[in-house]
Amino acid sequence: MNAVTARIFGFLDRLEEVFMATALAFMTLLTFIQVVLRYIFGTGWVWSLEATTYTFAWLVLIGMSYCVRERAHIAVDLLVNRLPAVTRRIAMLTAIGLCVTYCALMIYGGAIFVDRLMMLGNNARDIPLPRWMLTSILPLGFGLLAIRFLQVGWRVLDKDAAAAGFGERESAPHIRNEDE
Repeated sequence: MNAVTARIFGFLDRLEEVFMATALAFMTLLTFIQVVLRYIFGTGWVWSLEATTYTFAWLVLIGMSYCVRERAHIAVDLLVNRLPAVTRRIAMLTAIGLCVTYCALMIYGGAIFVDRLMMLGNNARDIPLPRWMLTSILPLGFGLLAIRFLQVGWRVLDKDAAAAGFGERESAPHIRNEDE
């Protein structure tokens, strides 16, 4: 990987982390304030539920790509790990290809959805923002996820299947054998 690509991916890495931390803090603070307002003062903010819902959607969709990057998704690899190296690589690339295809379909469908919302020009129910802006995370999130899957695919092609993001991480807990 050249220096420019490393800088771009480093920027994306940091952007994911900062966004997720900010979104989680915002949701937690907003929910706490809403509970205090409702149960202590008998009032509340009408827009807080919708804001929390959209923020959570953004958090999940950005979090998917973060989890691919950090190898935090569940991998059922019992069969794949028993395959010969070449067949294992083919199986990994096939799975990655299917994931990228799914991302492409979601990007396409999400872009159509956002485009139609832009044509309608309506706002969210309780937040004074256009709905297209709030739902634009669909193509953006799946685009970022596709980039992460392509990164994994490149590592598999680069013959570094262990670092490709499949299988158990080094930090995963191990089951101890009773005979040891």
